[in-house]
Amino acid sequence: MAEPETQNGYLDVGGSFLKELPSSIERYPYEGERSFLRIFNLKLNSHESSGHEKDNFILFHTSREMIETLLNPDNESTTLTKNCSSFDLDEELILIKMPSPEHSSAIAAVDHAIMAAILPMGLFDSLNGYPNATIQGQTRGKQPDQGWGSIRPPCGCKRTPSVVLEVAWSDSHSKLNSDVRFWLNPADGNAKTCLTLRVDKRQPAIRIENWRPQNGRPHRVQMIQVTKVSNHITVTNDPLTIPFEDLFLRAPSTPAERDIEISHQALQVIAEKIWDVQGF
Repeated sequence: MAEPETQNGYLDVGGSFLKELPSSIERYPYEGERSFLRIFNLKLNSHESSGHEKDNFILFHTSREMIETLLNPDNESTTLTKNCSSFDLDEELILIKMPSPEHSSAIAAVDHAIMAAILPMGLFDSLNGYPNATIQGQTRGKQPDQGWGSIRPPCGCKRTPSVVLEVAWSDSHSKLNSDVRFWLNPADGNAKTCLTLRVDKRQPAIRIENWRPQNGRPHRVQMIQVTKVSNHITVTNDPLTIPFEDLFLRAPSTPAERDIEISHQALQVIAEKIWDVQGF
């Protein structure tokens, strides 16, 4: 059965960016830094004590002018700017992500796997990482959980990530779909590949989806599942493949340069690192 908004591996374009996120994401008016920190810390402490929060996000509503002021890059970094996942000036919304050990371990594990895959190509020092770098489109912006791009992009290309990663709990369909739309929209993220990683809260299972633009729409070209039952780990549809040109924005120029492949074993390691933090 197709997930909402997904038909034949394609995502519909357009629609709301943040306004139609799941109702499980708590919503508050932004009423100044003191009020924001109180809500943020209450949510953070609740998550750390229970480990079973419905969502790792909070949505704040405020004016367009306030968003521009709060996220002005010339201002000193704050808790809000460090944890701002997304914003939309037209919808007047800011999405804040709550840090968690599961989230951090997933990001680090995928980053390590990608860097290990390009090491034999002699390109380890040719790639930039973009953890939590704000990429702004026309009226909205996002921070990827992680992003990668060439240190020396071709003339005319911006220094922004060409491959990005977004991590969320497995029930966050609309959140991740919104992320994919942003990153693969030429007017917004303008990435070539968007990877999403869904972590199951209740059992040792992760799902990685590989999205690329096709026919003007985001298209899921690959879906990998890693599960564990009775200490037996199953990986489906491996390896995870990222086209070389998507990552470096150029064609391979030596025999060693090829598409990036995250192997069966590497995918298993990614999952095990996440499960270790979850206690599975």
